[in-house]
Parts: sequence; structure tokens; C-alpha cells
Amino acid sequence: MPPKNKFTRDEIIQAALGIVREAGLAGLTARSLAERLQSSPKVIFGQFENMEDLSHSVVRAAEFVLVQYIRSALERAKPFRAVGMAYILFASQEPQLFKILYLNPHKHPIESFKDFLPQKDHSYQQILESIVEDYPMHIESAEFVYQHLFIYSHGLASMIASGIYSFSQEEVTERLTQVFTALLKEMKGKQE
Repeated sequence: MPPKNKFTRDEIIQAALGIVREAGLAGLTARSLAERLQSSPKVIFGQFENMEDLSHSVVRAAEFVLVQYIRSALERAKPFRAVGMAYILFASQEPQLFKILYLNPHKHPIESFKDFLPQKDHSYQQILESIVEDYPMHIESAEFVYQHLFIYSHGLASMIASGIYSFSQEEVTERLTQVFTALLKEMKGKQE
């Protein structure tokens, strides 16, 4: 009978996520994780094939942290605005997780931006529905608005996560509102 694993897969992932939060993905090594667990690297490889397997699990765990921010925002009044704020808050509070999700080169880049959000955003459909519900428009218009505001929000979030500039909540709200209002005016002008 094989020996019982000292740590569960999830316990190892959470310890690894803690390291990544502090030192980024580059700081996650078998040695650093073994030290965090106060064990030997053998414990890790009893649950994961290799460090790449563990890294993939850590990225999925980071995605889940972001999903929690977004789902919480979807419960608020004006959920679409709250989602943009939550995304930027995630970048501010979890800069290393933001970096591994959005600022690292990807092995399989997306060919068309219109495919990006449906693939990367686990709450994509809910966000579109919230836009249609709060701002009377067709789903195609909601996609247009979401794509443009995501690009803008991503720029703010990237600046914050990279330490370039730390926008205040008021600055973020003001800027997102300005861009959103401009997009609505442009769409209205095209309809007339």
C-alpha cells in the first residue's frame, strides 16, 4: 500500500498561491514550496506530475480568485460598473495574480480580440446580460461596450499592478464613467 499523502492537492495549491502572491510565478519552485509546507519536495510530486502541472493549477486558482471578485460585483447595484471597478481592485490587491493572468506571454495567443473575452472571462454572459438589463441596448451593442471598456479598464489595471501609477477609486470611477458615456453617445449618434 502506497504511503498516504501528507498534504492534499488543494493544500499544496493554496501554499503555492501564497508564494505566487508574494514573489510571482518565478518565485514558485519545488524548494520554496517545500519550505512553505515545511516538508520535502517529494510531497509535491506525490500530487503533481511536475512543476508545470502545479503551475497550471496555480493559474486556475488565480482565475478563481478573480472570478470571486467579479461575481461579488455582479451582485451590486449597477453591476457592469461594479465589474470594472472589481477588476481594477483585483489588480490593486492581487498584483502578482493579475500579472500571471494578464501580463505574461501566452503559449496560445488569441487570434481575434472578439474571441478574447468569451474565452478569458468566466462571467462573460452574465456581464452582457447586466449591460442589456441596465442600459437598454441589443446584445451586440453590449458586446461592443464591454470590449471597449475592458480594454480601458485593463490599461488602468495594468498600470496599477505594474506599479506605474495607483489610481484612486474616484479617479477610476470618473475615467470609466467618461469612457462609458462617450461610447453611449457614439452609439446613439450612429443610430440617428
